[in-house]
Amino acid sequence: MQKLPALFVGLLLLTFTNTLYARGSNFPDFTRLVEEIGPAVVNISASREKKQTKSRSPLDLFFRRSEPSDQQQEYSPPQSTEGSGFVISEDGYVLTNRHVILLADEIIVRMSNGREYLAKLIGEDSGTDVALLKIEADSLEVIETGHSDQLKVGEWVLGFGAPFGFDQTVTAGIVSAKKRTLGREQYVPYIQTDVAINPGNSGGPLVSLDGKVVGINSQILSRSGGYIGLSFAIPIELALHVAEQFKKYGKVHRGFLGVQYQEVTYELAQAFDMDNVEGALLNQVTKDSVADRAGLKNGDIVLTFDGKTIHRAGELPFIVGMIQPGTTVDVEIIRNGDEIELELTVGERPDAEKEVAKTEAEPESMSLGLQLEDIDDEIRELIESDGVIVSRVLKGPAARAGFRVRDIILSVANRNIVSVKQFNEVIAQLVKGEGVPVLILRSPGVHRYLTVRIPE
Repeated sequence: MQKLPALFVGLLLLTFTNTLYARGSNFPDFTRLVEEIGPAVVNISASREKKQTKSRSPLDLFFRRSEPSDQQQEYSPPQSTEGSGFVISEDGYVLTNRHVILLADEIIVRMSNGREYLAKLIGEDSGTDVALLKIEADSLEVIETGHSDQLKVGEWVLGFGAPFGFDQTVTAGIVSAKKRTLGREQYVPYIQTDVAINPGNSGGPLVSLDGKVVGINSQILSRSGGYIGLSFAIPIELALHVAEQFKKYGKVHRGFLGVQYQEVTYELAQAFDMDNVEGALLNQVTKDSVADRAGLKNGDIVLTFDGKTIHRAGELPFIVGMIQPGTTVDVEIIRNGDEIELELTVGERPDAEKEVAKTEAEPESMSLGLQLEDIDDEIRELIESDGVIVSRVLKGPAARAGFRVRDIILSVANRNIVSVKQFNEVIAQLVKGEGVPVLILRSPGVHRYLTVRIPE
């Protein structure tokens, strides 16, 4: 192999270095932003008293419950959760994530100057993971709010917070994508970034280069629990909308239609004689719901709602949920190849129990009064088995059988369960009206069979 002359190699390296320097000189200077934004970013410590048993194991931490006698119980120091937040008004309103302060007995807000305040929880919303706090203070530094809709993919943004407890930390990255849907969290069109976000950053602001907050850093996608290049923020408009409802009503009023929907694929677009792959295909319109009374039908494809274009199906609940119940809006749909315009008055989303009672053709698990979730690899490794987690027990056969939240269902009628989907398929095949054995893992090493009767 022929070697290049040493002088040529030196010139090549010099050119490469100069090129990197030239490119680097075009990077934005974040120092001014950090100085301006820093005083309005806060660290949040949420603590709660908790009883625990003397024996602790990874599975104990997962189940977070036990059934010891009073003699076996002892009080431990309060558990504490660390997170971030930011001031949105001079008189002391602070935004953060719900999961940062969940079940807290005491919430402490620490300012950048070290001063601490005892915070009052004004409201928390499970649908968006937004929480609003209030501290008794005035003339506070405030971050100006921007518009996430104006963000462009590839644009620089900064993340502020306290990763792993290191408060007043700032990281930089770009907007990777917009309007991301994550699992069941259907009311949040997440901003995806590559800003380094880690535990403790939750609730901190995502800030654009013009010094305005555009989102709340909320989630990361990770197998290890640490940052691997994907982080997600709640759009600031949505968070402020929730905060204003907390101030005005003490709760969140969310728009509701009473439909189930799915993505329009290329094949479906062809089958419905559509020119573009867009919209939300309605696959179930609940009887007597708002959508049913307005004339929407199964097979309708929603193209626009309240003047907003539905590019992907997941955008429909974002748009509907932001509309005040009782508002009349225009809806554009495709039905049998024809474009039709309807007028619809948005309803209010019912409580979970009422919604379950009114919704037809729910998954089989819901007919039992169970809300289930798939387990992740970490839990699967801990219990050395597949299964599904009970996330909620409603009134019904499961409650009568003795199911509890955080039970892990391992088998039904001697069939091993690997996913929520498979659980529903198994239940659907069983004889109605008969009792079947269900094997659960209730606490570390404690297996138990429950008998649940399949509803008619």
